[in-house]
Amino acid sequence: MAEPIAIVGIATHLPGASTREQFWTNLLDGVESVRRFEIEELRAAGVPQELIDHPLYVPRGTDIPDADQFDAEFFGFSPAEARVTDPQHRLFLQTAWEALEDAGAAPDRIDGPVGVFAATTSSSYLFNNVQRNSRYQADLRSYPVLIGNDKDFLATRVAYKLGLTGPAFTIQSACSSSLVAVHQAVQSLRTGEIVAAVVGGVSINEPQTAGYLYQEGGIGARDGHCRPFDRQASGTVRGNGCGAVVLKRLSDAVADGDRVYALVAGSALNNDGNDKVGFTAPSIAGQAAVIGTALVAAGIPAGDIGYVETHGTGTSLGDPIEFRALSRAHQAAGGAREGCLLGSVKANIGHLDAAAGVVGLIKAALILHHQTVPPQINFTDSNPAVPLERNGYRINTKAHVPDSALLAAGVSSFGIGGTNAHCVLTRFAVDEQRSEPEPGAYRLRIGAPKAEALPRIAQRLADHLHLHPVRIDDLARTLTQGRNSFAHAMEFSAESCSAAADLLAAFAHSGVRPAVAEIENAPVHARKVVLPGYPFERRSYWIEPDETTPTSVPEPAAVERPAAVVADGVGEFVLTTARALLEVVELSPNDDFFDAGGESIAVVDLVTAIRDEFSIELDFEGFEGLRTVAEMTAYVEAVMADAAPVRGGSVTITAGAGRPLFLVPPAGGTNFCYQRLAANLAAPGAITAFTAASADEDLTLRQLAVRNVEELRRIQPVGPYRLGGYSFGGNVAFEMALQLQAAGQIVAGLYLFDSHPPAAYVGDAVSETDFLAALPHMLATAVPGADIDVNAVVTSVADLEHLVAGNSDLSAIAREGLEKFAVVWRQNHGALKAYYPDRKLEAPVVIFHATDDVPPGELEVLRLLRIAQVGKDPWRQHISGEVRIVEVPGDHYTIFTDAERVRLLADEFAAVVVGL
Repeated sequence: MAEPIAIVGIATHLPGASTREQFWTNLLDGVESVRRFEIEELRAAGVPQELIDHPLYVPRGTDIPDADQFDAEFFGFSPAEARVTDPQHRLFLQTAWEALEDAGAAPDRIDGPVGVFAATTSSSYLFNNVQRNSRYQADLRSYPVLIGNDKDFLATRVAYKLGLTGPAFTIQSACSSSLVAVHQAVQSLRTGEIVAAVVGGVSINEPQTAGYLYQEGGIGARDGHCRPFDRQASGTVRGNGCGAVVLKRLSDAVADGDRVYALVAGSALNNDGNDKVGFTAPSIAGQAAVIGTALVAAGIPAGDIGYVETHGTGTSLGDPIEFRALSRAHQAAGGAREGCLLGSVKANIGHLDAAAGVVGLIKAALILHHQTVPPQINFTDSNPAVPLERNGYRINTKAHVPDSALLAAGVSSFGIGGTNAHCVLTRFAVDEQRSEPEPGAYRLRIGAPKAEALPRIAQRLADHLHLHPVRIDDLARTLTQGRNSFAHAMEFSAESCSAAADLLAAFAHSGVRPAVAEIENAPVHARKVVLPGYPFERRSYWIEPDETTPTSVPEPAAVERPAAVVADGVGEFVLTTARALLEVVELSPNDDFFDAGGESIAVVDLVTAIRDEFSIELDFEGFEGLRTVAEMTAYVEAVMADAAPVRGGSVTITAGAGRPLFLVPPAGGTNFCYQRLAANLAAPGAITAFTAASADEDLTLRQLAVRNVEELRRIQPVGPYRLGGYSFGGNVAFEMALQLQAAGQIVAGLYLFDSHPPAAYVGDAVSETDFLAALPHMLATAVPGADIDVNAVVTSVADLEHLVAGNSDLSAIAREGLEKFAVVWRQNHGALKAYYPDRKLEAPVVIFHATDDVPPGELEVLRLLRIAQVGKDPWRQHISGEVRIVEVPGDHYTIFTDAERVRLLADEFAAVVVGL
């Protein structure tokens, strides 16, 4: 039988309930969130008075009052981009983040690809709001509008914003879409394609408060109440909302200490085909078949099913067909459990269209988790065409706690057009017998994308812990392993939950950071617990149609579009254009364009505007690396003066999945060594190498590190990071790690390939004469077998070309500029001689130490370049984290030039580096 899939995270934003906890409370209390809209709401929604007065008009439905609210800054949206983005996309992005937080699965700490499987209703915001606003009508086919509103970009936007590298796609099968998405995610997990999945759906119809006109035989309820399986049922009610779950393989969830709500034991999909009276009609045979297939996949008899969350639309045609199909499937699988309960969440919150299936799944998972079945509202007497008790089923109208454990539940979702989905969930029994946590201090951590948010987060967590105390080891594991490693963080130690709460409250009040203990316990066997998530700072981003009276927060003052920009001077033009593109009127020259919400599309627009204004050619890739308006202005002015600076860059060694491993080139700047290494790795993952500085730059080691860190954070804005380098490259990588650490980022691993410690370079600078004398030895040692006269007299780097004549191994280097290589190598060595670390690194470090005897040629190089042979142990004095020295066969050069030794190095590297 296939391994069960654990539901480890849940987040909802539903009518009357913006959180999972409130949703469950509402279910237990029998709350109906479908409400009657006031006349003012109907008019504001644009409903004509004659329709409001129509006797068959039903002014009822559900709404999400804060659908206009979004934390654009947190997710890197500019105000302009946020405003043109469908509220469905924005709400799902926030809900996906909350589900990952609930799961204790921080996006930047998950080791492996995470998939996104999502569903959404068509963008009514585009047609009702954007298209009907004269300011935006001309932009309807622009990329920001299309990307912000098209279904295609729902899942991929989440993957991009959260840095998730598994498959990401939007699934559309009408009402069954989000439960189909669950099935697809389960399949992807079981094939090993991903390690976790974010799955969900969202549906917001604009205007939300419009009501509907009842039509006999339609799906809308005559009285505005959804009454599944009830005698008085006349249809359903349109709902609005969002739900998301996080799924993992059960073995992974247990190993990670995750809280498991329930297990997906089996799932199935099919389509009715043409075995029904019409395209929109349901099919008994199709629904029965999908339920039976899911039971077989789960490997359990129907008698284990104690509750079924039905599709339950309350329609005269749908309910009887669904009941007959369910009965038929259960009878074929051994017979229904006596007293099996049926329910439908649509009675509480309406029909959520593309989000209906996942919300039904969430309700069923919570039922198994809490071992309580909430009351089914709007049910008095069963539909005569739905013989419940005769077939062993019941509908409970009061909260029900079973006498014996509720083992399993079914969830159905059926889409118009015939795509049917069914999931079988089983209970996950938690072992409550645990030993007490080890006495002593535990390390705790809170973080935020900006420093001023830390006190607020600390106070929020302190208040929660005072009301809901947890084990200190559980708290430590959740905070250190289950929360994102933001740029601004605070680490501290505590021996109990109450002590942690007091320290957090004190920090929130005084700003004084608590201490970190010297010796701390590791929460190896702890479990993740429910903690408050990141408190979004939401504000209104909304476009009102011209003819509708605004009911939400007014838009900020309009900014002229880029086409209308009139400015004197490069700086003023760039700044004015950037402000217009982002609609951030307060943007200053030194503000970060990308932090203000600038996407690559905005950069394209900005570059295009500058090209047109000044009639110049710009290198887009180099321009994209610039962060502030001031940097952009300087670059444009340099291009105009024909003196554009050379920007830092990178090259892709392998484009695998996951967060990249960043590697710094050795002295001279070539990355051939990493290409050889990658070629010998069975699963190299993503490897990115930095390009060398220009021979004209002559940067210090710290300047090189700054240059590389800027490029690194352009590619991966936040940690944790993995980086390393060979020889000189390792020294630069070490300084990069120190700079990242100082910026509050986490370095998950630093890998040094036979890099000499700083102590090896202490002493006098190298003379030009000795450097030139060392060059022939360096070439001969670096390329074994090449015919190099090590005794040749070299008076300048230009003399090197005659040394490589006839050597095919070096001709490629020569053609690309051996002279430049030598100049850069000379600069790199000078940077090493002038560098010594000024603080300790707290990250884990692995040093690959070449163990072969140093050959005579290399000894001569070391002598001439004044590099002392001190071994690798002196590195330890610069590192407070774990240091591991791995011995590899070969000398300083052959570990990357000899084919067999490169293979052995790759084996050792893969054994210690996670993800390879």
